Amino acid sequence: MTYVTHYFGRPLEKLNLFFEGVEAKVSQGIKESEVGYQVAFSKQELRKVTKEYHGREVKKGLDHLYKKVEKHLSEEENLLQVVWRAMQEEFIQQYKYIEDLIQRCYPGSMISLEFSIEDLLQYFSEIARSH
Repeated sequence: MTYVTHYFGRPLEKLNLFFEGVEAKVSQGIKESEVGYQVAFSKQELRKVTKEYHGREVKKGLDHLYKKVEKHLSEEENLLQVVWRAMQEEFIQQYKYIEDLIQRCYPGSMISLEFSIEDLLQYFSEIARSH
């Protein structure tokens, strides 16, 4: 999956960077339950970054990503389907990873991503059908 992130980036870039910072704090010895007390990783900052990713924005980012992949793999239609499927799996793994960290580091905060795995599956399917 290095191919996916190397060539096409991460559609949830700001969220991924936020949670890489959270993980860095935890690896430095800060308890997961105390990460939210760090200014840069407060619940308020988490809310800001999750608000940037409405379902509509995520779908738009995925559509843009599909066009990049399509252009890159224009000669290999079968490969396009394989890569798009791998991207879907990678994206769902990122989603689960982010939701898991929210639950562990911000327990009881009632903060979550504004789209679900079902939404993601629908976005990926709709985009693939529309091209």
